[in-house]
Amino acid sequence: MKTVLVMGRDWKFRALLRAQLREEGFDALGFESLDAAAEVIARSAPNAIVFDTTDAPGAELAQLSVLSKRLRVLVVASAGESVPLPEAQVLRRPVQLGQIIAALASRIR
Repeated sequence: MKTVLVMGRDWKFRALLRAQLREEGFDALGFESLDAAAEVIARSAPNAIVFDTTDAPGAELAQLSVLSKRLRVLVVASAGESVPLPEAQVLRRPVQLGQIIAALASRIR
């Protein structure tokens, strides 16, 4: 089973996306921040990370830049937000859960 880490400050986003990912056959784990997920990332490399930039501190985006060089990262960002992560796939709001699932599936299956 493919493991996807869902990260973001918005618990509703995490909960809804995790539920849909599980329906699609993924093992989905949710975390509020990269720091909270550090142990899981170090212990077993996930197949992908979905990162919601809402209320994320700049330092976390810098950490994400390093991670995106070795893991598949999908970022969900606001329409006008600058996301300096060339290795990551970026989806702009408004975005539907189905679009996120499709983007993940095409990258990790």
